[in-house]
Amino acid sequence: MSSLPHSTAVEPLALPTTLSALAEQYHIHALRVRGVIEETANAEDIYLKRFFEDFAPLDSPGSLFMSICPEAVRSFLIEYASGHGPGSRRCMQKTLRLFLRFAYQSGYMQADLSALSPSVRTPRMGKIARTIPSECIAKVISSMGHHTPADLRDSAIICLLSTYGVRGVQVRRLRLEDVDWAKSRIHFSAAKRGRPIEQYLTAKAGNRLAEYISNGRPSSPCREVFLTLHKPFGPIAHPRQLSRIIQNRMKQAGVKLPEGVSYGSHGFRHAFATRLYGRVPFQDIVDMLGHRDPSSTLIYGKLEVSTLSKAAHGRVLFDESSGEFCQFAG
Repeated sequence: MSSLPHSTAVEPLALPTTLSALAEQYHIHALRVRGVIEETANAEDIYLKRFFEDFAPLDSPGSLFMSICPEAVRSFLIEYASGHGPGSRRCMQKTLRLFLRFAYQSGYMQADLSALSPSVRTPRMGKIARTIPSECIAKVISSMGHHTPADLRDSAIICLLSTYGVRGVQVRRLRLEDVDWAKSRIHFSAAKRGRPIEQYLTAKAGNRLAEYISNGRPSSPCREVFLTLHKPFGPIAHPRQLSRIIQNRMKQAGVKLPEGVSYGSHGFRHAFATRLYGRVPFQDIVDMLGHRDPSSTLIYGKLEVSTLSKAAHGRVLFDESSGEFCQFAG
């Protein structure tokens, strides 16, 4: 009789020698095994790097995995939660949970400790959108100069965020060919499985873009509109870089946001959406935000429920005198 076949269990992966190599291995696993999109994998990279930096002063994957135990994971999550908001906490716990599962499946850990990093569930309509007050936005914009490349770039970025309510990633990915000067149109690529957005290029936004591209943008083969300030000039690759730009500008302008309002790009999106509620038809707001699912837009209406009936009919137009989008009845 023939002997029984040997076990077909998958051999553990070879443990990388550096944390950066481990992070790259996790990134590839996210794309190829879990099947996430590049944007999601890049976002997880940010939180995984924070975990590597904050968990312990370790310099190798071997020492990292030797230090991971239930008590250490719980302590890390408690300390992280004490210094970060609910959004950051939710992203960290999700990334850590997936990383611990990856480490177990890859043979780097003998036990699956992913359950130690629970998911943070928020009811879809259980929160109110935190917006940047309009007076704070106006103060930041008016405080910015137009003399240095940094002034020109940051002024154009904040103008786009305020005018169109797009996501930060859509501004970071904006390419030179996305601005149609002849037809006064601007195109933002789709983000977070949403739809692309095409809008009227307002005079204010067009002027800020033209001034930066002509007088502030460094020469570069990159097609992205907004570039870093130092060589090698390249696109603003990570969300944290954009958040830092916004936060620094608000600090320079002496702007202090209300408690619970983020200093990142999403506060501008919230302000844009809530500003339109009650003034333009709901479907137009859905389209302008690039949402595929209209229920994603409802969160912005929690502040303006009493005025929703005003936007039941009509269409949205751009008012050149005010520089804003408004409803046209009829």
